[in-house]
Amino acid sequence: MEKQIKCVLFDMDGTLCNTLLDLARAVQAAMVNFNCPPPSDEDVRHFVGNGSLKLIELALPHGKENYIKDAEQYFQQYYRAHLTVHTRPYDGIPELLQRLSAAGLSLGVVSNKAQIPLETIVSTFFPETFGVVVGGSPDYPLKPKPDMIYRALSALGRKPEETLYIGDSDVDVMAANNAGVRGAFCAWGFQGALALRNAGANNIVYQPSEILNFI
Repeated sequence: MEKQIKCVLFDMDGTLCNTLLDLARAVQAAMVNFNCPPPSDEDVRHFVGNGSLKLIELALPHGKENYIKDAEQYFQQYYRAHLTVHTRPYDGIPELLQRLSAAGLSLGVVSNKAQIPLETIVSTFFPETFGVVVGGSPDYPLKPKPDMIYRALSALGRKPEETLYIGDSDVDVMAANNAGVRGAFCAWGFQGALALRNAGANNIVYQPSEILNFI
């Protein structure tokens, strides 16, 4: 018999919010600044999920690897100045969070997005909703390593066996498995249901309200 879920952790990009266009504009601006061809929005969709350094590495053309550090810094500066131009919560997410909060569950965000922009987006769209927000930092490894999830659980005083993790990518599937938490994975996100199935996801949801079935 499965233990009752008392804690729900969410990824950000492609899970809570559609951040694609703001991310894409920042990546494209960085590429243009370094005289590289900008990737399409759809390219950026496939590059997101492993942190900003990997995002820029994938966006840079072959032979331009020496620009990674500087281009990533430019990306961060541009992105932080344009975090919520296009970014919005997915339909149904605010209502889901209200129901989870009303049920007394511990809520947190765990994302490979850098800590400061992550906190800004969370405070803009979900003020006073989450008990912990864990973003990318040089202090601990990014997902799919389990460290970020464990950090959130420690802050919330919860255990892996009573936790549900919500994400939208193969990285999230692996992170949930590595952390020993249950997972539910969003078909509305950046990778889609087929990619999630190929990554080994069993619990795929097509609208936010379906997450309540796992609580």
